[in-house]
Order: sequence, then C-alpha cells, then structure tokens
Amino acid sequence: MKKLAEQLCPGVQFMSMIEPKFKTSNLFIIMMLPAEPEKYAALSLAKNILLNSCAKYPSVSAMSEKMQDLYGASVSSSVGIIGNTWQVDFSASVISDRYALEGEKLCLETADLLLECLLHPNAENHAFNQTAFCTEQQEMLDNIESEINNKRSYAMKRAKEIIFQGEVNAYPIYGSREEVLALTPEQVYAAYQELLQKAQILIYYVGTEAVPELPEMFRKAFSGRTVQDLAFYAPSPCKSESAMIKEKLDVRQCQLIMAFKISETEQEVLRLCSLMFGGAPFSLLFSNVREKMSLCYYCSSMVLYGKNTMLVSSGVSPENIEKTRLAILDQLELLKTGQFDEKLLTDAKRYLINALRLSGDTPSSCITEEFECFIRKDHAGLEERIAICEKITKEDIIRTACALKQDSIYILEQEDNA
Repeated sequence: MKKLAEQLCPGVQFMSMIEPKFKTSNLFIIMMLPAEPEKYAALSLAKNILLNSCAKYPSVSAMSEKMQDLYGASVSSSVGIIGNTWQVDFSASVISDRYALEGEKLCLETADLLLECLLHPNAENHAFNQTAFCTEQQEMLDNIESEINNKRSYAMKRAKEIIFQGEVNAYPIYGSREEVLALTPEQVYAAYQELLQKAQILIYYVGTEAVPELPEMFRKAFSGRTVQDLAFYAPSPCKSESAMIKEKLDVRQCQLIMAFKISETEQEVLRLCSLMFGGAPFSLLFSNVREKMSLCYYCSSMVLYGKNTMLVSSGVSPENIEKTRLAILDQLELLKTGQFDEKLLTDAKRYLINALRLSGDTPSSCITEEFECFIRKDHAGLEERIAICEKITKEDIIRTACALKQDSIYILEQEDNA
C-alpha cells in the first residue's frame, strides 16, 4: 500500500492510501472539537441533517437520485468521544473510476457531493430547513426513546454516568430528550458553523489509484479557519472508594458492569492485559466465568482509549449477580499474582498481531489504523508495532494488572415483581 500524508492548511491534514486490490474509492472526513456536553445534542442533530439533503439537492429523494447516478454511492456519519475530544465522522464510498461505464470521474463527483453537503447545507437565513430539521429531530427523539429497549447499551450508558461522573464522557453522546426537544433550527445551524470554523480536520482517501485533484479541493474547502487544541489522552481519576449503583427495570437478563482504572500505563500493555482478561475467546473471563462456571450469558472486557479505563460487562441471571462479580475479581487476581499459563500471553500476542496484520484488508480498517496512530501521536510501522507487542513480558502484564483499581459497579437488575 502506498501512503502519502500532507498538511493542507492549519488544522487540516490529508492522507491518501492507494491499494489496487480495493474496488471502491472511500473518503472519510473527521472533525474534532474539545468535548462540551451542552453542545452534544445540537452537533449530533446537525450531522444527521447534513447528509440527507443540501442546497443543491434539497430533499431526501433528490439526494437519493444523485446517489443512484453515482452508481449507488453511499454517505454516512457518526459521532464519538476519545479522551476529552468530541468527533463527528462523515464518510462516502463509490465504486472505483475504472469501473465507470462512460469514464466518469466518480471519486471527484462523490467528493464534490460530500463537500456540497458540508459547505452548502439545506439552510437559509442562518437556520436549517424547517422540514429537514423536524424530520431529523423526531428521528433522534425516537432513537433516544428506544434506547431502553436495548438493555445492554442502556446499561453501558448508565454505567458511564457513574464511572465518569463530572467528566465529559459521562453525558450521552446524542444529548438528552429534553435537550433535543429544546433545539431550534437556528441553534443547530450555529453549532455546526462553529464546528466548521474551529474543528481540527483529518481527511482520508483510500482507493485503487491516486486522485491528484483531491488535496486542492479540500484545501480550498477548509482553509482560513481557527482551530482548537485537543486532548485525546485524558485519564479518568479513580474514585477513593468504589461506587456501586443498582437500578431496577423489567428485565429477564440482568446487566453487571464493572470499571477498573489505572493512573499510568503503556497502552499496548493495557490492551494486551484486557485481551487476556476478557477481550478474546480464550480469555480468563470467557473460559472460566462463562464456560467452566456457567455463571453468565456473556462476560467480556474492553479498554477505553484515552481514559485508562477497563470495562467489564456481563449479562447474568438474578441469582448469579454476586457470584459473577466475585468470580470476575478472582480472575483479575490471577493476572495480578501471575497465576496464568504462558500460553495465555502467547495467544493474546498472536491475536493482537493478527489484528494488526489484517488492518490493511479493508478501506475502513486502513482508516481506523491511521486514525489511531494520529491520536497516539505514534507513526511506528507495522513491523515496529508488532515488535513492541512481542517484547511485552509476563511481568509487564502482572505490573499492569496490579495497578488496576476498581472504580465503579453498575447493576441493572429485575424489578421485585418481574
């Protein structure tokens, strides 16, 4: 794969990744701002409005027709938080130009459409179109209302409110129902204009061949802005005493979420430690708590990058909540005391290395890998990263496990009459 990165203008970076084996041209624009919870709802609603219509194609049907003209091109958007940084992603995908029946420049046309949506939205008089606004506002409200139907994601959202109390990560990324209801087309438009003027921007292109016009196109689109500093690494302080919160709902499968925090650690060691603990099919939690002890429906761990936090989530029967909690702590103790087979560490390394080697197999994985390098400020090559992983020792895992402190426990359990 051939990669070329360049700084287009202050706060705007562009990277192209050329890989002949791919059959599509893919564009990914990431806009990032310091996370401010009071703006989550407006920014999230704005990203929903932007890709469904624009000034040139002012309705969903007009946009859909244009997509069909581009051989079924697609656009999408998403939001997220890394550390103390809020981000919105806009992406577009279209078949490679070499497959165009009449020699159309599909990548450039798709890039132009994406920029039309971002720079010339369906708005007038400093407000989003009322019809587009109301449609997306109602859909967002419906999504918020339906969150409680997915108990696993609902429990994780509620757990984060406790785990990151007082931090920007404690707030729902889409805002609350009340915040969304209170928004106006003018407020949402103003929030988006602030994003457009102040965000740091990363632009990725992954395709079969270079498109030399793209950098200049994006340079013209995003030059002349004032950008803000970002904090991707913002470790969450551990509570002096572990907090436990229980919530009762009409559920059959209870949810148990435990958070462990660490003040300082090497990210690759923490990632490997989590894989051994509960992040892989051969992990301690999966092999012992779920399989051998049969205490839960699922039990896994994950690391939240930038927060130095490891989350363990489990679906359990009411009678097994406490047994599962204690079993999870017992498995962590095995890591802390080194009571694990060397094969567990070897398997985790192989699992991680295989994931690294597969990172160039799809356009999305290419982009994910480069973005992770950006936020880590680490542009080590593949082989160098693999070498770092291979050097991690059993003592490194023990040291990291011993430094993990229990921060919070959230339990979603059955109502008394359930």
